[in-house]
Amino acid sequence: MPRIYCRQTKNNQVRYYSDIHIDGIRIRKHLAGNPKSARIALKKLEYERILNPTNKDSKCKEIPLNHAILSFLKEVEASGVSDHRVKTIRLKLNSFRDYCYKPLLSDITVRIAKNYMQQRANDRVINKYHSKQDNYCPTLSPKTYNQELQIFIRFFNHCIELGWLEKNPFTLVKPLKEKPKGERYYFRENNLKLLFNSFPQYADIYNILLHTGLRFTDAYTLCPLSVQNGYLTLQMHKTGDYLKVPLPRSVLAILEPRLNGDYIFPELQSERQRIKCRRALQSIFEPDFVRKNNINLHTFRHTYAHNMLNKGVPKEVLQTLLGHRSIKTTEIYANWVRKEELERWVT
Repeated sequence: MPRIYCRQTKNNQVRYYSDIHIDGIRIRKHLAGNPKSARIALKKLEYERILNPTNKDSKCKEIPLNHAILSFLKEVEASGVSDHRVKTIRLKLNSFRDYCYKPLLSDITVRIAKNYMQQRANDRVINKYHSKQDNYCPTLSPKTYNQELQIFIRFFNHCIELGWLEKNPFTLVKPLKEKPKGERYYFRENNLKLLFNSFPQYADIYNILLHTGLRFTDAYTLCPLSVQNGYLTLQMHKTGDYLKVPLPRSVLAILEPRLNGDYIFPELQSERQRIKCRRALQSIFEPDFVRKNNINLHTFRHTYAHNMLNKGVPKEVLQTLLGHRSIKTTEIYANWVRKEELERWVT
């Protein structure tokens, strides 16, 4: 049965919407700003959509935005990407759905697309890495902005392929210019000595990150079954790919006493403890230095790659150890070390 419901906008304005089902499709559309006009508009909508099915508003334009999002997510999941990637795409699309208050695909315009991306460009990143308690709370980086833009372009292209739309509203949104990547910081001997002496309670996890090059998400979620016959086997959270690498003896000595519980690092299953672990690392540096060089737990991965290349490990071997899909990612570290060698010879 058709009904009318209202929503309050951010400007405290009341808007009235329709909620009807036609041909098995739920249609929710903005009607008016007052109850009387909304009732008249609903009657008109019913006449146009039910009594006059040849109306120019074809069925392909009556697809709810949420329905299209679910369809796109099914296609993404079928493509074999990681659960982490699917979750990220779902969050981005749901955030856009909540922003625009537009229930139908046909209601999404270029203006809405540009306004939303402009808002995203100015958003402050407040999450588990940057909270309100931190002095540094950055805006969205150009790289992240462009990645989000590509998600929306792919989503609306999917809708066009299914015949639900004629044009993609996000193709006219310009990407931001990305800054060239600078050299990635790696820990020096004095940094590590100070860190281990200052925070012995985190020495085990720091050592694992330093001597395996694992991402922090993969490290703190390790379980005893991941360690067998001197090898570490796991599915990486970021890519969904499986990684199997030999473990150094120093790492095995740390892991063996921890192979009895559900997790190797049960103390880090709390997000609060993980934040403390990160802040402990950052506390040995000046705040400005942390911001400039992006010092975090991922810096251990950079340090591992730098040390392995300095030992003469071939970049193809390092690619396998780090779980990189492309050798180009590994070559970033190789070029970094090569530059240091040139500077050493010149000076």
